[in-house]
Amino acid sequence: MKSFDHFELYDFLEDESFRSWVFDQAPAPVAEWWERFPVLFPEKAMLMIQARETLQTIGEDTIEPPLEFTQRNIQQIMQDTEPTSRESAPFLSYGRMAWVAAASVALIVLAWFGWYSGQDKPTVVYQKLVATSTVPMKEVINAGAKTKLVLLADGSSVLLQPDSRISYPSAFASHNKREVYLVGEAFFEVAKNPDKPFFVYADNLITKVLGTSFTVRAYDRKAVDVTVKTGRVSVFTRTDRERVEKQESRQLIGLVLTPNQRVQFNRDESRLLRSLVDSPTLLDMPIQQAMFEFSGTPINQVFAALEKAYGVEIVFDAEVMKNCYLTASLDDEPLFEKLTMICQTLDAQYEQMDGKILITSKGCP
Repeated sequence: MKSFDHFELYDFLEDESFRSWVFDQAPAPVAEWWERFPVLFPEKAMLMIQARETLQTIGEDTIEPPLEFTQRNIQQIMQDTEPTSRESAPFLSYGRMAWVAAASVALIVLAWFGWYSGQDKPTVVYQKLVATSTVPMKEVINAGAKTKLVLLADGSSVLLQPDSRISYPSAFASHNKREVYLVGEAFFEVAKNPDKPFFVYADNLITKVLGTSFTVRAYDRKAVDVTVKTGRVSVFTRTDRERVEKQESRQLIGLVLTPNQRVQFNRDESRLLRSLVDSPTLLDMPIQQAMFEFSGTPINQVFAALEKAYGVEIVFDAEVMKNCYLTASLDDEPLFEKLTMICQTLDAQYEQMDGKILITSKGCP
């Protein structure tokens, strides 16, 4: 029988047979199968209970997969659920046909989810998250062609892009955290308040900040990304085993992003990938503009200047490159062009990894 080891909370919530069982609408074989689920998959029992309580809280969802899609996959699922060992014997006591019928309905979502995930899944997730909120929400929808400014009660501002929507409470005063829900794209400038962290929920990603500016995009059907302009941002998934700890911590923990970094969540691979933005920009430096005029400057000072200006960590072997000096004017070039010129001059190479710049060199004579 096919394993449910990969099932997460949203898989249960999206499972039509599971929903029918929760709302007492399942045929007897299906109901019997789900009653036995905790015995068959004890490692998923608590997740199943959580999913049942969530559905009971938000009520029945009427979204269904197309009938023809279901019919196309019934035969394959019957083959996938064919019992292969004596361990299935107790379950077979209900009769082989009942067993196949129950398993088919219970497992049809595994095939259906491939179809369903392409049907505006971020919007569906958004609607369910908003429905589970414990406080009344206001919603702004940008159906126009221009960016729309949304001002929040705490002084934060949101630039909501076209084809996007955001839900947020009218006031944050009575809550110990500030939470908003997004589908689409928005740029946030969050008012600083370490005592009340700010959370953006977009598809499967949770972005936590104390006060900074960043962009969240949750349009794509395969990837969601967060890009940081200023400050620091913590990003984690709703299915993260340490999600509660990361949400409740007074600090930013987990995968933390700094300026000019971004993280992408790929739904197909269910993993977070941190990298630099395509074109890192200079940080705001109101006191003085960054200057990149170097004349016989030790390379460690050159890299320190770039780190300060762009907020990007540059990793290199200081001992190997202790005799390297740079004479160059690099004011107008983008960061990666600056690095290319430096490496060509010093016979070195650079690459980006996990949001950092790694420099490799054999040293200088």
